[in-house]
Amino acid sequence: MIKGDPTERMKLALSAIMLCAAALLLIVFLPYAAGYGHHRVTLLQTLMKHWSDPTWQHGALAFPIAAYLVWSRRESLAKMVPQPSAAGLPLMVVSMLLYYAGYKAHLIYFGFGAVQVFAAGACVWLFGWERARACVFPWMMLTFAWPLLFLEESLAFHLRLLMVSCAGWVLDVIGVNVIREGTALVSAPNHAAGIDAGALFKLNIDAPCSGLRSLFALMMVSALFAYHRQRLPWKRWTLFLCSLPLAVIANMARIFVLIAASAMFGQAFAVGDEEKEVSTFHFLSGIVVFIVALGGLELISSVLNRLHRQRQPMRNGGAQATDSVLMPRVRRAEG
Repeated sequence: MIKGDPTERMKLALSAIMLCAAALLLIVFLPYAAGYGHHRVTLLQTLMKHWSDPTWQHGALAFPIAAYLVWSRRESLAKMVPQPSAAGLPLMVVSMLLYYAGYKAHLIYFGFGAVQVFAAGACVWLFGWERARACVFPWMMLTFAWPLLFLEESLAFHLRLLMVSCAGWVLDVIGVNVIREGTALVSAPNHAAGIDAGALFKLNIDAPCSGLRSLFALMMVSALFAYHRQRLPWKRWTLFLCSLPLAVIANMARIFVLIAASAMFGQAFAVGDEEKEVSTFHFLSGIVVFIVALGGLELISSVLNRLHRQRQPMRNGGAQATDSVLMPRVRRAEG
């Protein structure tokens, strides 16, 4: 038992320091992959580059959030006796092989995966399974740090088509005539009133408006929301999975806000013009996405709690009914 043995505790601390130094060497100092460039860059340089992109800038918060989650559980973790397990060594070996494969093939994703697996293996090897299980959620939060660049083109394009189809259908249902031009929504002409096509609004749903930028950020927010608002695993997973449709609905709400603003105040005010690519209103309308998504998460969380409370009396009632049937039989048997 390590808790009462100063020598073992010193060995554990030195092992942790050496592993942290090795991780810093591989992430911060060692040039890893060149990608489509001419020179290898470190994993940290790759992360810093892509974290400046609005699509992946939420990733810069993943490491501080994970560290805070571990720190917030420091009291419960301190009560757990460290029991190092050799089962962590195979995970660390796999992470090193993955890292080396990515180094030779210039694939940053292998490097990202290697860091993720290395963190799990080191935790198991140093502290044992009990503490490792307690740190599963902070470890999972680290997955949001890695920019998945290969999703930008394919996923963004499909999201653009989905936004155009859904928004166009809703506008048709409420009686607003609209023309779909590729990934653009254009107000239909009204020749009787002398209104040309696109006079009321013309919204081109580009890649930044596809919802990809908010999708991964909302997934991270929903994971934190579910973790702190619910205790049962099935409720947490339900809330987290609801972040996907909520991201689509929230982005649609932003599109409707932009369309309404274009019709009332003009295209230049709501969206922007050729000289001013993005208007201030267009930029601030992104807040709508998070307001709608967080409101939806709160609503779903309340519904889950209500359903859970309704099921409890039914279970208790069934248990009481079973007891009422069995107790007379027990009494007769005793008599």
